[in-house]
Amino acid sequence: MHVNDLINSPFYAWLVANPDWIAAMVLLIAFVESFAIVGILVPGVFLLYVAAFLAGTGLLALPMALTMAFLGAVLGDGLSFLLGWRYKNDVRRWPVIRDNTQWMDRGEQFILAHGAKSIVAGRFIGPIRPLTPLIAGTLSMPPGHFFAVNIVSAIAWAPVYILPGYALGAALDLPFTHLEMSLIAVAGVAVLTAGFYYLRRWFNLSR
Repeated sequence: MHVNDLINSPFYAWLVANPDWIAAMVLLIAFVESFAIVGILVPGVFLLYVAAFLAGTGLLALPMALTMAFLGAVLGDGLSFLLGWRYKNDVRRWPVIRDNTQWMDRGEQFILAHGAKSIVAGRFIGPIRPLTPLIAGTLSMPPGHFFAVNIVSAIAWAPVYILPGYALGAALDLPFTHLEMSLIAVAGVAVLTAGFYYLRRWFNLSR
């Protein structure tokens, strides 16, 4: 969908009339993006980018957008951890996991190798993002340790995922041409891609 089509859509008009819902949208998408298994199946990164873009058009102040993203991420990872803590080895019998046991095997190796750093990396590396907290729970990582790292990593995660889309939405009120707007979007995606690439290399996840 073109940017102008989105801005002129009935959905956007409804959000303008009900701006509180954009905050709920950011919270919900951040939660789903971080929640075990569901985060693999739902294109959370794209949806969060769209929600941040809409927020940036003036529907939601940046501090509130960052706060909602932070809370959603903390809640999603936190609930995933508690599920892993509660069900332990039973997690491997869950339908999606049962058919992809390599996810659990690799996730366990990753956490055992990197400890607390794995929770931080799990925020940003696609294939392991929704599973790292769940697996940490199955491995009985101390809850206090997990939630401390969970909160700190979410503080860093929220700006990384919110600012590019928010900045593009805010830029609509500035005198940019379509080409300049496109370059802004491409630059934001390039920065994110480069960051993820080096993070993957740091944790030796290139395979």
